Parts: sequence; C-alpha cells; structure tokens
Amino acid sequence: MHGDEERAARPGPAPSPAERRAEAAIERLTEALAMAGGLILTGVAAMTVASVAGRYLFGAPIPGDYEITELACGVAIFAFFPYCHLKDANIVVGFFAGGLPRRFRAALDAAHNLVFVAVAALIAWRLGVGAMHKLGDGETTVFLGIPVHWGYFPALAGAAWLTAVCAWTLRRRLRELAR
Repeated sequence: MHGDEERAARPGPAPSPAERRAEAAIERLTEALAMAGGLILTGVAAMTVASVAGRYLFGAPIPGDYEITELACGVAIFAFFPYCHLKDANIVVGFFAGGLPRRFRAALDAAHNLVFVAVAALIAWRLGVGAMHKLGDGETTVFLGIPVHWGYFPALAGAAWLTAVCAWTLRRRLRELAR
C-alpha cells in the first residue's frame, strides 16, 4: 500500500472543506499541466516520425527537428514533475522503510519532502537565472533561430509549480506526522 491508499487508511481528522477544495484545485492544475506535457511529447513524436519519413522517402527532413525536440522535451519534463510528486510516483526507497512503524515512516516522508521542496526551489531559481540570462543575451537555436529562452520560461513555470506542489505535500506529510 502506498500513496493515496496509505493516506486514506490512516486514522486522524478529516481535512477541512477548504483543504479539500485546495487539494482538488492543485490536483486539477497538476493534471492539466501533465496532460499538456503529454501533448507536447505526442507532437514531438509525430514530428520525429514525419522528419524521419521525410528524410528517407524524400530526402527532406523537417529542418531544425533536433532543436524543436530539445526545447519541447525540456518543457514537457517539467510539466510532468509536479504530477509525479503529487501522486507519490517519485522513486523512493520504500524497501527499507516498509517494516518501520507508521510514525517513523511519516517522519521519513516529511524529511524527504522537505529536501524535495528545497531542491525544487533551487531548480526553479536556477532556471529563472538561466532564463533571464538567455533572454538578455538573445541566444537562438542554430538552424531555426528560435530564442532559447522560449524553452526556459515554460520550464521555469513547471519548476515553480513543482515547488508549490512539494510545499503542499510537505504540509500534508507534517499533518500526518502530527496525528
């Protein structure tokens, strides 16, 4: 048992209506972001198929397909991270903690989430610094001339949302620890 099922099985006070609404809103936005990431990757896959087919059938690949793939995949990855964290789908070492008492596991989960908040905030901060640097220097991709900062800012939004989701999850874990 892990994630939502384990939380549902724990005794304790039920979340308030405001908390349930906030949780539902966070889940909806997180799922929408993940779906957008999926659509981006679907588009990249379709473009790759078209480019490879064009290269072999007509000697005409899609110009700059590598550049588009690189930018789009970076954005898609940051669209998936918040969903992965919210659903407890990140890789954790549950093998060693599985037999420990619930309270100790809750403490480990809280510590893990605290570290994850810090790492997500660090990533968001550095993406922000990088985005401003790329915006300032006007760097573009080689073939298509796409401004590189176009990939940074959507990834920054995903990283910022990841930080918020991690903070929400930490709050939830601390409440579980207090039970």
